Amino acid sequence: MSRCGFKHILILFLYLLPTFKTVSQQKLVQLIHADSLVGKRYDSKTVRELIGNVQLKHENIYVWCDRAIQYVDENRIEAYGNLKVKQDMLLLEANQGIYLGDKKIAICEGNVKLTDGRTTLEASYGNYDTQKKLAVFKSNVKLVDSTTVITSDELFYYRTDKKSIAVGNVIIKNLENNITIYGGYFENYDSAKYSVIKTNPKLVQIDTSSDGKIDTLIVVGKFMEAFRDTNVSMFSATDSVMIVRGDFSAICGDVFYYDKKDLIILWRNPIVWYENSQISGDSIVVKLRDRKIEKVFIYGSAFAIDPADSAYPERFNQLKGKTMWIKFKENKIDEVYVEKNAMSLYYIFETTETNERKPNGVNFVSGDSVWIKFKDGKMHRIKIIGGIEGFYYPEELVAGKESNFNLEGFNYIKRKPEKNAKLEIVWFK
Repeated sequence: MSRCGFKHILILFLYLLPTFKTVSQQKLVQLIHADSLVGKRYDSKTVRELIGNVQLKHENIYVWCDRAIQYVDENRIEAYGNLKVKQDMLLLEANQGIYLGDKKIAICEGNVKLTDGRTTLEASYGNYDTQKKLAVFKSNVKLVDSTTVITSDELFYYRTDKKSIAVGNVIIKNLENNITIYGGYFENYDSAKYSVIKTNPKLVQIDTSSDGKIDTLIVVGKFMEAFRDTNVSMFSATDSVMIVRGDFSAICGDVFYYDKKDLIILWRNPIVWYENSQISGDSIVVKLRDRKIEKVFIYGSAFAIDPADSAYPERFNQLKGKTMWIKFKENKIDEVYVEKNAMSLYYIFETTETNERKPNGVNFVSGDSVWIKFKDGKMHRIKIIGGIEGFYYPEELVAGKESNFNLEGFNYIKRKPEKNAKLEIVWFK
């Protein structure tokens, strides 16, 4: 060969060298093992069929399956039978799937399961992006961690950010406190210890009372949040909130429940019913002990209404003032204290020789503060302090005209929220 010819070949080789280098540096999926290999050309592309105990490697990602078709030019693998994809602590399993080497994405189908030492994800279909560390699972999705089980139609799991987003028919079960939350959309941020659920959210907590009866708490609203701090654990529901638990029910604009403090705060036009009593105010704070009501504090425009006697449905004992607190004992009202512009209206009944209750007018009392002691759920003693005024209206003035004696601001709602057999909140009269 002439020197001139050799020179031209050398120049051509140097020109093509970058191309050869690029091809050699492409990070192709490597075959580690297969019981048999059949190579062929299909549409001018190199295709390998790998059969039996197939093991492949792509950088720090390992793939196992029973049978695989490797499209070498596309850097793509179709895997069938007992598919496993492993990256660090993560293991992805499925009946079959596709691995895209250039994008480092595994697309799986059939009994898909992802585990990473912290969380287990299951679904009918699932994709996992090994670069973004993002799993997208669809159809019959189930996520399980140390304290929670989440099911949904679709779920996005961000491993690095420790974030989960569930969409469609979401059900979250907390294994620690037996709480289940339903909704259409859910976001959870593990690092921030924060969760939010939207689209018709409903919280249900099934518990057993001290007497062995099933005691179920139900909360509904338009928006719910949970803050799981180590010192303060708080749950909130916002907009058109309704709460039912046993003989206790309430409606309000917002509710805040501090789990570790056993404290419930109701804001924006709250109304609380306990048995037949109705309580309202600008805000209401419920103090619990062992998940039972211990005290209720009403701040601003406090008003308590209690039916005087079922035989006289238009008669209501009433108590109002600036602030009020109610103490409970053995699940019954034990004491009531009202301060600042306190007013009390209560109906009088006498017992005849035949043990028949006979109405005997109504008493109106006002003062700086009013204290009432109850016995067996009935008013037993009343004490008025400072600026006392009192009036008695005999029965002949009261009969048939009870509404004329109601205190200003009286608004008794005969329908109150209760739960049905389907654990739904309905308005009951």
